[in-house]
Amino acid sequence: MEMNQNFRESLVRTLVSSVQYWQQCTFKSKLDLAEESGIWSIHHDRGSQACRTLDRYLSLETLPARPHSEDVLRTAHFVLHNREPQSPLRMQLEDELQHLPEPQKNLCLMHTAS
Repeated sequence: MEMNQNFRESLVRTLVSSVQYWQQCTFKSKLDLAEESGIWSIHHDRGSQACRTLDRYLSLETLPARPHSEDVLRTAHFVLHNREPQSPLRMQLEDELQHLPEPQKNLCLMHTAS
């Protein structure tokens, strides 16, 4: 099943909200999120570290043609599970998760369970 444009936009919004909420709650970077969650790979390049794959998922223009949508959902749930309960960004992230189109969300969850 091919992902439609609305679902792709929802994935990007959900991951952006996840990173923003993480940064607000922890005062840590998206690199820390990638490392602590274990979901996103970290590349060591010339003495620095980067999470290039996560970065590609933060923009519709750079989102892969066939994104691993389950990584976005896992990241959102990781952030929600490990952070403070009350925050406008938390409510925004929860709203993003609720508004993912159901057929794609169900397909994504099936891949996560396997």
